[in-house]
Amino acid sequence: MVPFNPDRKFKNRKLEPETMDRIYDMVKTPYKIGPVIKYDEFLTDSPSIFKHKDSWYMLYITISKDVNVSGYETHLAKSEDLINWEQYCTILRRNDKNRWDSKQCAGYAAFVDVEFGKTNEIRKVNDRYYFSYLAGNSDGYEPDPLYMGLAYFLDPTDPTTVTRLEEPILRPDDVDAREYERRTLYKSYLFEDIDGITGYKYVNAYNAKDESNKERIYLAVSNDAVRWERYGDTPVIDDIKDNPGVRISGDPQIVKIDDIYIMFYFIREEGKGAYNTFACSYDLVEWTKWRGSPLIQSEYEWENIYAHKPWVLKDNEVVYHFYCAVNKNGERFIALATSKPLQK
Repeated sequence: MVPFNPDRKFKNRKLEPETMDRIYDMVKTPYKIGPVIKYDEFLTDSPSIFKHKDSWYMLYITISKDVNVSGYETHLAKSEDLINWEQYCTILRRNDKNRWDSKQCAGYAAFVDVEFGKTNEIRKVNDRYYFSYLAGNSDGYEPDPLYMGLAYFLDPTDPTTVTRLEEPILRPDDVDAREYERRTLYKSYLFEDIDGITGYKYVNAYNAKDESNKERIYLAVSNDAVRWERYGDTPVIDDIKDNPGVRISGDPQIVKIDDIYIMFYFIREEGKGAYNTFACSYDLVEWTKWRGSPLIQSEYEWENIYAHKPWVLKDNEVVYHFYCAVNKNGERFIALATSKPLQK
């Protein structure tokens, strides 16, 4: 573990309420289009979207509805308009090799352009494209422990070019694991520290769980994108500390607008389900949380349990908010909301 950078720019600077209101107005998406990736036989989850060679691609994960004999796999869908999506290929599969990542491989796009509304392209690092992934070697729905894996591709749309690293990049049983992350590591979001705020080239934001099954958001850092060290001795987002009814702060995605970093993430709170919100920071350590209405929450029958797990991007002056919707019919799928009224 390395300490938070004591010389970081804007250290301890909070955002004013009027600035938070301005950011909310820039990222809000009040117009719900509904499902964009949905299957009868699978539960679908965790979208991450990137642009590559003038087309849009979505990484998403699936698990059979019979979760006891299944596990996560990762797929790729393709779109020309961000609204209509077609299955393109399976990018990470379960296997029988009895590795630490054989039964669970839930992938997320890494090193996508962090500047909000710019290219949205997946960027090469070390002359490769990377996906991080949640990994495990037990069947079931997110069985403990889960590790953090990293795979690289010569072409991010071609599964035949993939190589998975031999060992996890982070584990819950690492000697430097922090207090509340010693049971399982969940979704990871890897991005370039373009301003050198941390003193490292790359940052990894992820949620992790302790023995009480509560989840918080942490950071790790790296100079080569392969060897990662935990950054700081505490979580950077801990809604549980502020509200004992919160069980999860999870699935972070971080973008940058001018000199402000925006973290989109979800909260699962007793009595309120799961919903998407955001926080803002100048230094990636001190975060000012949005206290207004959630960015996304359950509103309709087709999402009447959860509306959570965000991926937010801007293209051609439209904000697209992809998320996972869950309903009482046992359905889980990828849905979309936008900042302007659009039609499928």
